[in-house]
Amino acid sequence: MKSITTTGALSLVAASLFQPSTADAHAYLQIQTASAGYRQDIEVRVPHGCSGQPTNEVRIQIPDGVTRVVPEIKPGWNVEMVMRTLDEPFKGEGGVMVTETVDQLVYTGGNLPDLFFEKFTFRVALPNTPNETLYFKTVQKCSNGEELRWIEVPEGGKKWFEYEYPAPPLLLTTPEGPQYPF
Repeated sequence: MKSITTTGALSLVAASLFQPSTADAHAYLQIQTASAGYRQDIEVRVPHGCSGQPTNEVRIQIPDGVTRVVPEIKPGWNVEMVMRTLDEPFKGEGGVMVTETVDQLVYTGGNLPDLFFEKFTFRVALPNTPNETLYFKTVQKCSNGEELRWIEVPEGGKKWFEYEYPAPPLLLTTPEGPQYPF
């Protein structure tokens, strides 16, 4: 009986040592740079739940200038595309006028346990603005009602990693050579 209690206590201590905290685990992108003006698969990774509770909703704000957002099917999760009207419509593929784009992707109905991470993937058309950094503000909601709001954007010379709840950044680079425009 004593060894079971000791083993149980050691398990609790070990679990607490590996429990993620907001200081060392942020929502982040699988890639940090992408070619400006091209299409790119974006993968937002949510590294844990909230205070021991699972994440049940993830909202990803699509930055201005990003168009043609196509989410990947995610088993176990529902995805909603919240649309917004563009200030300046443009001609898309086939000469069709594009007047709106995805403002947010909202994933619900899933279950991300606290000690696991999850990937939320979607394809986008990036703006042709090399050296610009885009921020994919991400909010995760957990079953206990807690929210982790990864929405802070650097100001005044500060860096992304200096914030407690930084928005995942993507630096647009000058394309090097031809790329397949999937």
